[in-house]
Amino acid sequence: MPSPDMSGPGAPGPGGPSPALPAAPPLTAAAASRWRAARTTWPPERRRLDSRLLALVPVAFIVLASALEPVASACTPAQPCVQSWPSALATFSVFAEVILLLARPRGLALVPVAVAAGLWYLPGGLQNEVCRWTALAAHGFLAVVLIGAELGRRRARHQLDVLMGTPEPYPWTLAGVPSPVPPPARRGGRLLLGRLLVAAGVLLALTGLVRQAQSDHRAEGAVRVPGTVLSVDGPSGTARIGYRLPAGEAATGDAGRPAAARPDHEFEADILWSPLPAVGDTVPLLVDGEDRAVIEGQPYDPTDLAFAGALPALLGLLLLGSASRWVRIRRGLGEPCAPALAVLVQPDGRGSLLVRPVDGDGTAEGRPLWRLRAAESYAWSERRGWREDAPRDGDDEDDDEGDDEDGGDDGREEYEEGDGAEHEHAAAAGPARRSVPAVLYRGPDGPYAQLLVRPRMPMDGPGPDWLAVVCREDVLAPGRGPGHRHHPQDGPAVPAAAGRTIAATPADGPPLPPQRWEMPLPLRLAAGPLVALAMAVLVHLLGSRSWGTGLVHPLLAGIPLFLAAAGALTWQAAIDGRGVAVVSGMTRRFVPWDKVNAAAVHRHRLAVQLTDGRELRIGSRPASLLSRHLGGPYDPQAVATAIATAAHRPARRPGAALRERLVSPQLLVNRAALTGYIVFVIARFAF
Repeated sequence: MPSPDMSGPGAPGPGGPSPALPAAPPLTAAAASRWRAARTTWPPERRRLDSRLLALVPVAFIVLASALEPVASACTPAQPCVQSWPSALATFSVFAEVILLLARPRGLALVPVAVAAGLWYLPGGLQNEVCRWTALAAHGFLAVVLIGAELGRRRARHQLDVLMGTPEPYPWTLAGVPSPVPPPARRGGRLLLGRLLVAAGVLLALTGLVRQAQSDHRAEGAVRVPGTVLSVDGPSGTARIGYRLPAGEAATGDAGRPAAARPDHEFEADILWSPLPAVGDTVPLLVDGEDRAVIEGQPYDPTDLAFAGALPALLGLLLLGSASRWVRIRRGLGEPCAPALAVLVQPDGRGSLLVRPVDGDGTAEGRPLWRLRAAESYAWSERRGWREDAPRDGDDEDDDEGDDEDGGDDGREEYEEGDGAEHEHAAAAGPARRSVPAVLYRGPDGPYAQLLVRPRMPMDGPGPDWLAVVCREDVLAPGRGPGHRHHPQDGPAVPAAAGRTIAATPADGPPLPPQRWEMPLPLRLAAGPLVALAMAVLVHLLGSRSWGTGLVHPLLAGIPLFLAAAGALTWQAAIDGRGVAVVSGMTRRFVPWDKVNAAAVHRHRLAVQLTDGRELRIGSRPASLLSRHLGGPYDPQAVATAIATAAHRPARRPGAALRERLVSPQLLVNRAALTGYIVFVIARFAF
């Protein structure tokens, strides 16, 4: 297959011909086979071993160590509890390894080696022989997989460097126009959140050290008194203990009984003894001058707060590194030229592009090499020149909020029961699957972001002639296509429902007015805080302070619940002459008309399907109930009908912009409410 045309630069500025693609070296099928063989040491048809599933290995080891590792049998004056910083460091290293395997930063191949060395050599790291050898075997496996994958990436990258050869000019360099990609700037949201997490982690660790110093200071002037166990809570490992101060030992009660039988002070404390004391047992206590009592032999241990602070600090450092990486990988886009390859690209129906060799058949049956996920894109048109075509990465998230409680095959039945015209219309409205030639600058696994320049596809609509797509620098697996869904029938069901709506709508009707649909403002402002407050009250009433039910479960279950409720109760939608604006519980998204494929209410969700196969989905049950009983601009079916009609009937699109800007104060309120809930759960567990 010949290289893309390089007929010469177009006229600069808007109104001139589109920039031509340079004649970059082609990525042939033979070169693709060599790249695939160099990058992996196992058959490429199988799932890659160096995926995030590797995080299950240290998780399984944590479960094994929790069952087999010995714990302190008792904490008494004869055998006091002693804090073990090496043991806490070994424990944290395994938890940190799980987070790093999920985040996949650079240098990941060295993490298993460092963790294995710490577990093996740290004093008190691992004491059980089975755990020690299991840790060595598990981390040896991780090291082999990750180091092998890193060496494969380096070999494959070297092959691409040799194949690309000398740098090729960017199309805008040929056209004599400035680069459409703005200079790299740090991402303020990640920087702010990362600094807050690091500050919170440092504060927790310092709090533990301050408490330890205060505890040691009080213990120096404390006196030893006996205490009596009044009640024991076995599941939480706590007991209520009563005691009398030394000055009151000779006093008597109202009925003439010794006052020692009725304690004048009580407190609740964690008991680290094994087994736990019974009601009526005597416990030695240390009481300071402020009548504060602690169990003798149980000094304050700051390692718990240090551990709790190290985890958010690690997450914050990862966010700060991600913000710096965003700037670093984009620096190469400001140069006039870069190494490049001529490739074929094909949309995968999920918002990404599949890379294929230029001499392949270009069909969906052939195995693609890798997947490109757009961070941002810029379109060239003869009328307007370069313009930003899509939101930047971070604002281009699919809104998959709302419940999905209905099972069964109702979507498939809905599709199959329609008539032939509806099926044909839905198929025609689906995303394009044709491969087109393109030039890929930089290539994968390099120090800079990839840049793909390709001609217009049918999925882009009639507007742009060329697209420059900024993509991440790493290799993403091609995936299993848009049909791999929880409900495979969801893909055709939305266009089918939209096809019936369009068929029932007259093509020659008047243009739709610019309009908006939204939940009531008081509900949008109150829903997020009320949901977060209800979840916080539930967490408090459950009263657990364990890792699982006190921290992990409230976060893993509470955050998706909040997103679903906020998305269903605080959404907004609007249409005007430019396109569709959709605001969910946490995000805002604007889609131009040439990117909208279909819209329908399906499975109790308002779904707006884009031409690349992605969907914006919002839970619609609360809005349907409001519309049914109160009327007003809450009907999700009216939203879907208007969007589907305007997307496929250009003559009926609104001819003007909205009179009032779509203001969404609930976004800030919901983000603050979710942040407050997360801080409450972590603080309640830590303190």
